[in-house]
Amino acid sequence: MAAWLPSCPHGVLFRGGEEREARQYFIDRGYLEAVIGLPSNLFYGTGIPACILVLNKDGAAQRDHVLFINADREYREGKAQNHLRPEDNDKIVHAYRAGQNIDGYAKRVPVADIKAEDYNCNIRRYVDNAPPPEPHDVRAHLHGGVPVSEIDSLGHFWQNYVSLRESIFVPRATAGHGIWYADFAANLADKRDIAQHINGHAVVIQCHDQFMTYLADWWQQHLPVTEALAPDADNQHATGRNVYAVRATLLDSIERTFAGQHLLNRYQVRGAFANYYKGLVSDFKSIAACGWGPELIPDEDILQSQFPEVLVELEQQHARLAELQALFAAAGEEDFEDSDDTGVLPANEVKTLKDELKEANAEWKDQLKMLKGAAGDLFTEIKVAGLLPKGAKKGFYCTEGYAQGEAEFGNGQRVLDLAASVEHTSTFTSVIEAAMTAGQQGEATAERIEVKLTTHKALEDEAKSLKAAIKSTEAKKDELVEQARLKISKDEARQVIVERLGKLLFESYRQYLRADQRACIAALESLWGKYAITVKQVEAERNEAAKALQNFLMELGYE
Repeated sequence: MAAWLPSCPHGVLFRGGEEREARQYFIDRGYLEAVIGLPSNLFYGTGIPACILVLNKDGAAQRDHVLFINADREYREGKAQNHLRPEDNDKIVHAYRAGQNIDGYAKRVPVADIKAEDYNCNIRRYVDNAPPPEPHDVRAHLHGGVPVSEIDSLGHFWQNYVSLRESIFVPRATAGHGIWYADFAANLADKRDIAQHINGHAVVIQCHDQFMTYLADWWQQHLPVTEALAPDADNQHATGRNVYAVRATLLDSIERTFAGQHLLNRYQVRGAFANYYKGLVSDFKSIAACGWGPELIPDEDILQSQFPEVLVELEQQHARLAELQALFAAAGEEDFEDSDDTGVLPANEVKTLKDELKEANAEWKDQLKMLKGAAGDLFTEIKVAGLLPKGAKKGFYCTEGYAQGEAEFGNGQRVLDLAASVEHTSTFTSVIEAAMTAGQQGEATAERIEVKLTTHKALEDEAKSLKAAIKSTEAKKDELVEQARLKISKDEARQVIVERLGKLLFESYRQYLRADQRACIAALESLWGKYAITVKQVEAERNEAAKALQNFLMELGYE
């Protein structure tokens, strides 16, 4: 029985001393069955690549080779660490179980060869998977055109997407040398046109649609295998209820079904299904244990079918809250400018404005008090001088508009006009005029600040209201879902669950098809970057720029 040693650093494969002696011991006795190299940064907290040593006493006496598997280039990049994709795991397992040579990936190395290398088990010594160097055609760099040899190297895409090559490249005849180069088609005037062209190409779309049609047919054909998971009167102890047996059956079947196509290789076909099944293994186990229960239907699916307006409302609330939170976050940046006049303010500016508002309010209130006092004094002077017109009321000149709740600084003009009409001069006149001007300015400043703060406060209040509304809608959503589940029969649940399982399967494969399409775009964009602009064009542009610079310097008086 094989034993998989925990992942080790690659140093155990080539260091001397006791480690060399351990390798010699395992190899000479035939215990070392395989060495598997893994990608770097695969394990959290360490960026170095690791390896797995497979030790197996079964058949050790007859074992005269060691299987080396170099899988360090096939993985999915992540932020904190890298990950093995389902197809990567499947390829490693397949290569190990098959025990055969796979070019650039796996190799059966005779023990004699390892002994000749002094028991050095460095994986790259036996399986070199380094990509070939990037080719560069000097003639193409100088005179333009894409080398046909490099176009031919993308045969995977030309085999799958018939006529795509002809729609992208136009052969370029070279006198006396045949056709060794090609130009990009005239409709591809820019590198960005490549993605648009491929994404909209009829053959690419048709090829993917045909693949998905075959997949849908396969799903319908093998649906009974999945449905057999659920227990019933005749299926209480059926082998079909073994979740992992069903997985193995479907995995082998889908590999055979798509063995004749070239869009996805066998590892991608198996990997897409393995990835799909892994995400739903809990659902399959629940089906096998309890049948088609409504509890297996996701809340979102029930809401979408029964209460779509709730999802729309929730989506709108989340979208608006996210927009507001983005505004507040942007306002916290050092170089923030409210170019869109949203009204949001940085936190430090809010504090400053509140302080300024307090000062402006105190200022205009002081000026209002001063205005009221000076107006009363001037009115008294006119009255004492015996110049007060008959019927003149003190309240009209000295009270109206002087309360803080109804401040009207312009009313000070009334008593000034009264003094002018009776030709009475007083020192209180300048005091009143100054208080009116300063008070109006202070009040205007306070109102302007108040508008800013009110707008900002309204956005903050809206965000708080949205959070409360989302919480309320979520509660309402949960209640509606539970009520709806009680009304779903087993047969209705089966139909909904089966439909969901099919959709997720199709989406898993669509992701792999889209990845192949993106790889095609990237390869062609790489050719564009290498050969679309020739060295002569670069030199011409350089000379033109140098000439323009020289003319500019001459205009400035530099010779």
